Amino acid sequence: MKYIKVAAATAAIALAATACGGGDDDKSKSGGSDPAQLKVWMMGEGTPEQTKFLDQVETDFKAKHPSTDVVVKYVPWPQVATTFQKAAAGGEGPDVTEIGNTDVQSHVEQGSLADISDKFAGWADSKTLNKTAVENDQKDGKTYAMPWYGGVRGVWFRKDWFDELKIAQPKTWAELSAAAKKIQDAKKVPGLGVPSDQTNALLSFIWGNGGEVAAKDGDKWVGKLDQPQAKEAVEFYSGLVAKDKVAPEKYIGKNELDGPQRDFALGKLGMYFDGSWALKEMKKISDKDADKWAVFPIPSKDGAGQAPVMAGGSDLAVWKDSKAQDAAFDYLTVLNDAKNAKAWADYSGFSSMRSDVKFSDPKLEIFTTIAGTTKFPPISAGWGEFEQAKKVLPNAIKAIMQGKPADAELKKANDQANTLLNP
Repeated sequence: MKYIKVAAATAAIALAATACGGGDDDKSKSGGSDPAQLKVWMMGEGTPEQTKFLDQVETDFKAKHPSTDVVVKYVPWPQVATTFQKAAAGGEGPDVTEIGNTDVQSHVEQGSLADISDKFAGWADSKTLNKTAVENDQKDGKTYAMPWYGGVRGVWFRKDWFDELKIAQPKTWAELSAAAKKIQDAKKVPGLGVPSDQTNALLSFIWGNGGEVAAKDGDKWVGKLDQPQAKEAVEFYSGLVAKDKVAPEKYIGKNELDGPQRDFALGKLGMYFDGSWALKEMKKISDKDADKWAVFPIPSKDGAGQAPVMAGGSDLAVWKDSKAQDAAFDYLTVLNDAKNAKAWADYSGFSSMRSDVKFSDPKLEIFTTIAGTTKFPPISAGWGEFEQAKKVLPNAIKAIMQGKPADAELKKANDQANTLLNP
């Protein structure tokens, strides 16, 4: 397998325009079964472990396409937007691409992805994929991608501290705050890490109170952030820092990687919000207390079950301009078969979107349960702009944590939802 790694924005754009688009000379027609070359885009830096995993996927793929050379290009996440924009504008692109699940709809709107409806329906394993995640990859009855993996968040906590202090697993917001306070008083460390530069955990609190970011009214998304359920959730979340004072101010403006994850691994934090993938990262920091770490679901307000969770992650798609769409789809099915999906889950720490694939590590089994309440934000082509580019909710939470009135900040966020979610 050949690998290309894009190291800078200029390189990403140049390679998108030249190396990855290909032409009729090096690709078969879409009906051809054995193209000379298949070009695959994977997001991220490309670790040796990931390369080893993809080498095995190619070996499996070659059982059906022995003459096809698979060329993988790693696109660092910060360069994804410019790389895809250049590819779409120039009519150039890969055959197969990983794509952020919240970006699928914007690429469907741009016409960048191939309609794989018939192929997907004819793939027996499609029935194992999370139905909510599949709906995120569809528009007007057609399917344009398949779910690959997802990252749902729970609450990492010190089980030994909970046992020592006789703290029951929190099932309500009040119990979560009380647990954080008890840890803080007894262990002299912050009870809970609540970063503001992160959308996923906050959405669980909004959804866990019956609120929404926006709801569809005909063909239009209408913001709901100014409604009582969303406001109450935002005030509780921000109040853990500003009112209850069980979460430190030092995480304001940061995400879970900028402090909470490290502090928890070092025993300097009682609880924090993160996903299954955090386990191996925390072990790199310090594995001294790893046997004492555990996870429980983010609670709903009143304890009526766990809060819904957003599954940020990646899907797999065939590029519309690919001249090798049959082989490209075959590669998707090999990459996402049960064997390779399990290998990827165990390596990456992200949950497979297949119902028949579980983590090997029993400590992570809880995330499979948590993923059962997966919910997606507004399936809009503008969600990427709302969530990532403009950081509407993180900016609102940061301002409220710093003392700005919640009503004013949420009205501003709601106005942005009405605009950005209806591009």
